[in-house]
Amino acid sequence: MNRRYPLVVALTATLISPAHAQVADKRSATIEEVIVTARKVEESLQDTPVSVAAFSSADLEQLGASEAKDVADFTPNLRMQKQSGSQDNYAMAIRGVSSGETALTIDPTVGVYMDGVYLARSTGLAFDIVDLKRIEVLRGPQGTLFGRNTIGGALNIITEKPNGEPGFKLALGAGDQGYNRVMASADSPDFGPLAFKFSYMRKEAERELESLYNGKSLGDNSGQYYRLAARWKVSDTVALDYIFDGSRRESNANTQQLSHVRPIYADPNGQFYGGRYYEQAAASASAERLEVLPLTNTDPDESNSDIDSHAVTLEWDVSEDLLVKSISNVREWNSAARGTDFGTFPVESTGDVVDLRSGSPSLVPAGTLVPIFSALRDNYHRQITQEFQFTGKVLDERLSYTAGVYLFQEEATEDNPQQFVLPTSFIANALTGLTLPPLAAAASATWLGAPFAYEMENASQAVYGQFTYNVFTDFDVTLGLRYTRDQKETTLQNNLDGGDTVRVTSDDEWSNFSPTFSLDYRFSDQLSSYLRIANGYRSGGYNVRAQTTSAFTTPFDPEEITSYEIGIKSDLFDRRLRLNVSLFQMDYTDRQIAQFEAGSGGASSVIVNAGESVTRGLEVESVFIPTPGLRLIANYGFLDVEYKEFIAGPVNPQTGFSSGANRDISDEVTENLYAPEHSGAVAVEYRMAPWSFGQLTLRVDATYVDAISFHPQLFLYDQTEAYSLLNARATLADIPMGSGNLKLALWGKNLSNEEYREFGIDFGLLGFAVNNYGVLRRAGIDLVYEFGK
Repeated sequence: MNRRYPLVVALTATLISPAHAQVADKRSATIEEVIVTARKVEESLQDTPVSVAAFSSADLEQLGASEAKDVADFTPNLRMQKQSGSQDNYAMAIRGVSSGETALTIDPTVGVYMDGVYLARSTGLAFDIVDLKRIEVLRGPQGTLFGRNTIGGALNIITEKPNGEPGFKLALGAGDQGYNRVMASADSPDFGPLAFKFSYMRKEAERELESLYNGKSLGDNSGQYYRLAARWKVSDTVALDYIFDGSRRESNANTQQLSHVRPIYADPNGQFYGGRYYEQAAASASAERLEVLPLTNTDPDESNSDIDSHAVTLEWDVSEDLLVKSISNVREWNSAARGTDFGTFPVESTGDVVDLRSGSPSLVPAGTLVPIFSALRDNYHRQITQEFQFTGKVLDERLSYTAGVYLFQEEATEDNPQQFVLPTSFIANALTGLTLPPLAAAASATWLGAPFAYEMENASQAVYGQFTYNVFTDFDVTLGLRYTRDQKETTLQNNLDGGDTVRVTSDDEWSNFSPTFSLDYRFSDQLSSYLRIANGYRSGGYNVRAQTTSAFTTPFDPEEITSYEIGIKSDLFDRRLRLNVSLFQMDYTDRQIAQFEAGSGGASSVIVNAGESVTRGLEVESVFIPTPGLRLIANYGFLDVEYKEFIAGPVNPQTGFSSGANRDISDEVTENLYAPEHSGAVAVEYRMAPWSFGQLTLRVDATYVDAISFHPQLFLYDQTEAYSLLNARATLADIPMGSGNLKLALWGKNLSNEEYREFGIDFGLLGFAVNNYGVLRRAGIDLVYEFGK
């Protein structure tokens, strides 16, 4: 908070050295080369025939980035949003290929990789990363080289390794809304063949939200992060890397706002289902952002998320033309929430709400606070991955190849008992047939409970190879092949088929062959083009949110994408202008879609193979240096989604009720599901000529995101309208101090104080919709001291 600023300013004044050594002018008149590993080998970004965005450590610093989500607004056609009911889970989409389901049985559409290790679930991925070196965003199917289920694309996160030279870095940050951050990292000298790097970070932040009932803050979060990296140079040709990552997060997940209650449940001017309870809920709901919310659980540690990951990478340079690599990982995630609440309201009169949670009806006493929906949650996930990789060149280095074997195992459990409220007349008449019961004015509400729990064990094996042949000097042909086999076993415990709690187990397996083909032609050192055709695959699975035994034991099938892409990469005007453009079309078949379903366990969405669609799009990324020190950045993404087929039961988005048998409703669903039609970002960055006491860099950037929906049919009340964000940063770097340098930065995010929705959920027949809003204007100061680098 602001009261921390004087301490930081005083510390700055104390630490700055009075020395007046001349600071080197680091301003460049040309665009620096960016090295990426998008094809599992180090190569220039401009030589990589893939649509990839790359953020270096310097870029990430200017963005104020510490987690993967921070690059999303600056990457065309990438969306990453934190979901309602958690500060630890991402909903992700690349080119509109999306998944927002938090159930651990549902595979993501975007593969996230950290130092070569696939992170199998988007739940728990919203953790801060220390020692970030680079983030790469690969758009389009990447299944040939990158693990599992990269049907939309991949995020490739690379961290710093020990360099064998003594070094130390200390970063302090403070800001309003309770923001503070401490990060320290230390590099050891070489101990013979061994070198180490240890890093630690603690981060806290508050939200501008408070509880209606006790005035305490909502949405507070804090976390501690540990990382140990060790490198053992076994010999001149063999190196062994070990990385331990630990994360401990605590947060209050109650930041969601009740935005809408369906009039058919609570209309004081006519007949309705829900009685006085729903009238109160409707009176508290608002489509506009609120700062005081009717939520009771304000515990700052309401939710926790703990991660422990151990990764071992062995590299063996067999010869100049062959590198053998082994990547092994064990990762565990434990998470719990003690009371996620979507809105709580008092019972005005005894009898307004009937309690059926125990199975025996009882009247809830007047004055009792009853949540419209609440849940407890305990999660456990463990994955083991092993990859053997062979990279080399043959035929006088004209044929380059990367081949390997990938093995994956995971197990998970979730215990997620839920409580929710429905109109009594609805419970009595509607659950079996999903028809509208007779309206009853001032009807009572029913308080229900459901024992939602499941467990699963999955395994996957794959063999892959990608081969690039240099036909002649400036022309390459690439062929990629991958065969994948997935096995899944899932057990569900819930109130299925309208009866008592049952426990059901089902298992199945799937296999897939995914090829990739590309042509790459270099017109000159400054201009190249590529044509790429790629297949993507996401395995089938089980609906643990199903309300019937049949719906659970009948798995949904895999989905597939065929992507066609043409791209141009250029460095023009003596490498002062970088302009990369890609045009693409993606044909989606057996698309896995969330579809409405209701039963004795409430209302939810299940995954079905409902759709076929075609997505056409454009991505433009540019950097221009008109004069030394001045950098202009502009990015743009465009998506046009057209559903060819969408087989589902029609759902009225106003009432939430189903209105007929399954049919093709492709002309009735939203086409911007996790897919804004337009998105973009611009930035102006100016590095001034150096002074004797440092070098000043000024940056202003703005981002734009078009409207987004989060459900194909229930889209009226959880849609995010178009919004823009404005950010700024001023950095004074290279301040001489002792044997190192000091860096001071002032920054502001969302300077226009935009009130924008970040994520939404419409609960259909439960009668309400909730939305999360983004963080309001936040400003702060960062202080970094570093030596030995």
